[in-house]
Amino acid sequence: MSLKHDDRLRALTHQDSDFWADVVDNVLIVAITDVRGVITYVNDRFCEISRYPREELLGATHRIVNSGYHDASFFRQMYRTIRGGEIWRGNICNRAKDGTLYWVATTIMPKPNSLGAVEGYVATRFEITELMNTRDRLKSLAATDPLTGLFNRGGFNNMLQAAVEDKSQNITRDIMLVMFDLDGFKQINDIHGHHAGDVVLKVISNRLLALVHPEDAVCRLGGDEFALILNHTLHKYPLSLMLEKLLAELEAPIEVGNTMVNVSGSIGVSPIASQESAESLQKNADIALYAAKRAGGHQARMFDITLHQHALERAQILNDAREGVQKDQFELYYQPIMNFSTGRCDQIEALVRWHHPQRGLLAAESFRDVFLDAALAQVMSPRLVKSFQNDMRMWNTSLDTYPNLTINLSRLDLLNIGFQNDLEAEIKRQGGKASDYVLEVSESVLAGRRSDRVLQRLQDSKELGFQLTLDDFGLATLPISVLRTISFTQAKISRGLVKDIETSQQACDVVAHLIGLAHAFGLSVTVSGVETKAQMDALREMGADRIQGFYISPPISAANLVLAEHIIAPDHTEITLQAS
Repeated sequence: MSLKHDDRLRALTHQDSDFWADVVDNVLIVAITDVRGVITYVNDRFCEISRYPREELLGATHRIVNSGYHDASFFRQMYRTIRGGEIWRGNICNRAKDGTLYWVATTIMPKPNSLGAVEGYVATRFEITELMNTRDRLKSLAATDPLTGLFNRGGFNNMLQAAVEDKSQNITRDIMLVMFDLDGFKQINDIHGHHAGDVVLKVISNRLLALVHPEDAVCRLGGDEFALILNHTLHKYPLSLMLEKLLAELEAPIEVGNTMVNVSGSIGVSPIASQESAESLQKNADIALYAAKRAGGHQARMFDITLHQHALERAQILNDAREGVQKDQFELYYQPIMNFSTGRCDQIEALVRWHHPQRGLLAAESFRDVFLDAALAQVMSPRLVKSFQNDMRMWNTSLDTYPNLTINLSRLDLLNIGFQNDLEAEIKRQGGKASDYVLEVSESVLAGRRSDRVLQRLQDSKELGFQLTLDDFGLATLPISVLRTISFTQAKISRGLVKDIETSQQACDVVAHLIGLAHAFGLSVTVSGVETKAQMDALREMGADRIQGFYISPPISAANLVLAEHIIAPDHTEITLQAS
């Protein structure tokens, strides 16, 4: 301080000491302590904000207003500073006598004696409670989903990082990341409106809050995606029981207006490890979630090294497929389907085969992930349509007639209106009729996301004249009422239900029941995966209409189909290829 300023302050203090004392008392909250921290003076503002009378404050320490908000390291740093003779500045949360919290912007100055040694401390404060509350509200809004009150993605990222740090402090602590989304939510939104969707999200959120310990994080990441970070909850429930409860809460009916709706979920779980980054933990939980969906959904899967290996293999398959599309490694093969009533093959099913440079000729089951990748499907579909066009031109040139063609449609095909337009246009160019083609879609496609749009696309195709087949009939992945909504013409029973009919009466009964059920809805029935004469004879006895499988013929190329006017069955009988 300069001499000029020093003289001025002495003059002000000498002339107007009462005035300056009033200024301090009306503006600042003041306390003076001795070197041990014992309070020796407080002004009226201190008493007012702390709700303590002066006599209770004098002789006490500032522990009397300690709120517990700050940890021990906060105060160690503060005392280290002022005991070193330096000024400390910071914001402190205190607790008043009535229990209310208040914030003060604090400056603590060491007070030296005549020898220069610290003999006490002077603390001056401004109240900033409203400012800090506003800060906390803004911080909360930035981390909170406004619809449900749960943590949003930003809040989730902060909580997950904190969980990783907690794990590093105590590696024996079990902390789990649980991620899931709501199957069927999009359909509720589209049928009942966004208000109904909001109701579902709020109900699910309230159920999660009731299920999970208050100190564990419940998060809505966006849309119908949720995440839980479980720690304290696992002290009450073992993980397996917790996941069972979670699945049950997700699947319990929800009242929306005057109707009840249902959603369900598939769950991915990843243990939180201190050596993992938050980003890798999310990827792990996503991998587990994907595995749960592929396994049929309505279940939980724990991430492990096997799933990690599968994810790497899937990534490699997708990478190979992108290169394979560019090099025209994919080809359509065709498998004949025999009609029991005529003994002839009146349908053929188009099946994608991949001429993989290292793994040889691959069936679609070996690379089904390719059809689930939207970007890859977008570039593959036009090439398959072109291949299909070339095959039809060859058949028109070489064959007088050929069987009805069955085409498998993925969810992406059905959502891609361009694919259907190209298919319809090519059929017209070839002089064909839509009724000569069978569009085949599996139950799982209809039961998945955006099923409402998929059903509408099927209905549009039906109105154009296409025949429709419901594949994987009997896997119970969608309501039977769909058979009334969409006018399917055929049902196909998968090989998984057929393989044991030679040895299991129960398997025979199940297949016979499904054939009867399909017939009751006016559908003809094709059974796939037939590999033996005994299976064929049993299915004929049950009343199946058609069979397909290696016993009749493996899938063959379009060129070989031209040469095979007759299919030679394993028992050396001839099965004629013909149009229906």
